Amino acid sequence: MSLCFFVPRFEEGLSDLDPLERALLGSVKPRQQCCASGQLSKIIDDQSRLAISLDVSKFNPEELNVNVEGRTLTVEGKQEIEEENGYSIRSFMRQWTLPEDVDIDNIRSSLTEDGHLSIEAPKANPPAAALKAIPIQKAAKKE
Repeated sequence: MSLCFFVPRFEEGLSDLDPLERALLGSVKPRQQCCASGQLSKIIDDQSRLAISLDVSKFNPEELNVNVEGRTLTVEGKQEIEEENGYSIRSFMRQWTLPEDVDIDNIRSSLTEDGHLSIEAPKANPPAAALKAIPIQKAAKKE
């Protein structure tokens, strides 16, 4: 016989307390990288580009926003659903600080039909150092 005093789903409601719990208790738990509404992200940061892929399949394109302010990239989604007994709201916000070498003027985003948002930004190429020939001069004769 089980002596559980809580409804089985009660524990799910406490998942938002995990960051607070970690801060107060200092406990380290392995955790999947995801935001509150379950969107998993993948980040590629190599020499030529920064690419972010995010699963936003539960949102319509008009419910999504991608913005850059300074070097902060923000992706937001907000959905309001009218139900029989009221409203349901689903939302998320993800932010990344972009590295200094990312060309923020050329950031592009695209949304696939299956709900994957891709954001890509090329890396700014530093000016190539010009090759400068240094002539070798004949040293004066020592007497």
